[in-house]
Amino acid sequence: MLDHPYRVQIAAKAADLARERAEIALLASRGVIAEAIAVMRAEGLGDRQIAAKLGVSKSSIKARAIRPVPTNEDMAAQIETLRQTMWVDVADMTDQHWIIVDDHIRSYKRMLTHGITPEVRERNDVATDSREYVQVTTGNRIVVYSQTQWNGQPDPIVVSGGDQRGRYIVERCPGVDRMICAARHTPLPLDEIGLDVDDDLYGTGWPRPRPTAHQVWKRITAAIEDTYQIFDPAYPNWEVERRRGTADRYPKRADRQVVQRVSSD
Repeated sequence: MLDHPYRVQIAAKAADLARERAEIALLASRGVIAEAIAVMRAEGLGDRQIAAKLGVSKSSIKARAIRPVPTNEDMAAQIETLRQTMWVDVADMTDQHWIIVDDHIRSYKRMLTHGITPEVRERNDVATDSREYVQVTTGNRIVVYSQTQWNGQPDPIVVSGGDQRGRYIVERCPGVDRMICAARHTPLPLDEIGLDVDDDLYGTGWPRPRPTAHQVWKRITAAIEDTYQIFDPAYPNWEVERRRGTADRYPKRADRQVVQRVSSD
């Protein structure tokens, strides 16, 4: 009989944990590689070019492009956290000057954060997406939000409850001063991010029907991210999971002229 069996048990558990963590790291890295391939393909690179970027053989790209699906739920959650962390970390380590902050906040709460008075009371079923970017050196911000619901201004006469006429707002903020900085916001002209006048409109109630609120949000944020070279850590996962035929998250460079900015403005 061993004199110190508890030390043996702990050593065995440590070895098991080490193997589990190694497997988690391996699966997370394989997931990130698959996502990286999807991103590069979306940018127009062929498998030979991707292989050169990754330092692997061209014949391995097809297999590497398949993201593994873990069967253990606990392990899957840890893999997902590690995968997301890798993309966030690498985005922070690049030379980009702008990052996305406080994501997943809807327009209503975004406005309250900046001291903007909402014109419409919040309702989750008609809330619109928003996004905010911060310049890491100066603290300057770009804020994207809407004063209207996804179905426009409230209109009790129509079945949908809204007039189907909405608009997104894009503003510069010199730095968040909680609840009171709205007075210092200034409009960011759409032509500065390669968009046309009225590209901020959404809904079918206009004389010329416009895309949906979410489509316009995607268009505006994609234009900002291309112009200021901002990397969205959530984008690689979106690219892997998007269905065939879905519009590109970022329009091809031939579709519109992109004026890249990396300054602190």
